[in-house]
Amino acid sequence: MVLANFNAALCFLTVDVDELSEFSSSWDITPTFFFLENGEQVDKLVGRNRTELEKKVIHFQIWRLQSLADHQMS
Repeated sequence: MVLANFNAALCFLTVDVDELSEFSSSWDITPTFFFLENGEQVDKLVGRNRTELEKKVIHFQIWRLQSLADHQMS
């Protein structure tokens, strides 16, 4: 599964920690995957655990679809 192609709402970024040291230190880049909703961090995965990353991506995709459905029904 190529996670970057899983859904258009997902955005994967690569940060050059040497070139952007101030940014990387403020976000604790380790590798770390941040899950953001409306610019706010809602979850985080530290380390290279592809299985856990896939689980989180699927979880947040389902959560996002449910949120959209709930919003359309109200």
